[in-house]
Amino acid sequence: MQVSKRTKVSLSQLLNVIDGSVIRVVFEKFACDPDAVSSPVLINNEIISLSEEVLSDLLLEVIRTNKTLKNATSPKYKFDDHYSSLKKALLLDGYQVNDEEVEALDPNFEGHEPVEDGLLKELDDSELHNKDDIKRAIKASADDYVKAQPDYNGSLTNIRIALETLVREIASSKGFSFTGGGNSWGPSLNYLKTDGFIDQKEENALASIFTFISNGAHVPLGFSHEEFVRLGRNMCSSMCYFLIKKYNA
Repeated sequence: MQVSKRTKVSLSQLLNVIDGSVIRVVFEKFACDPDAVSSPVLINNEIISLSEEVLSDLLLEVIRTNKTLKNATSPKYKFDDHYSSLKKALLLDGYQVNDEEVEALDPNFEGHEPVEDGLLKELDDSELHNKDDIKRAIKASADDYVKAQPDYNGSLTNIRIALETLVREIASSKGFSFTGGGNSWGPSLNYLKTDGFIDQKEENALASIFTFISNGAHVPLGFSHEEFVRLGRNMCSSMCYFLIKKYNA
């Protein structure tokens, strides 16, 4: 399983509310540092440092024994809250938790980090002036999706804002100055094409995805709201990654 940093932190938060003696045994089972259970920070550091293989085994153990671990948590609602967040974080990564089993919804490639983690790293490495605004929009989109009362429309809106801001920032860095009224999305995207940064097919793809996720209230037949928003986020995040990777090249 290839999971994002968000999922790793969600797992750490869950483990922190379970009885420490139980988690110590779990850590020893997977050759983790048992003394890490002494603080939330140490638990998180240990989880972040695990190899993909060990982390996958640990996640599967938590999912398959979730009822037992819930009984080792007091009050139990703390387990429910954090376990729900973990399942939603896994869903964003392409893994559906059904009872005690995990189903991979998307193809994944061993040795490659999740797109969103790569996107955030590329943004950090870029020289875009307002990259923090883009990162905040990406985080807000994920937070809207995984919180106890999801705001699915907010999740799509924020990832769309991230894409729009990224296009505008790249265009600005290449000399584009928008002086007209209204939204600068279209003119900024067109400038990237005329400047040669993207070609016609790439412009069409970006415009189509932007339009696709803009009508967030309309969920296509056969999709749940949760499924459709996850699909839209993944598509938009991938296009953001494409743009920033190309910009940094």
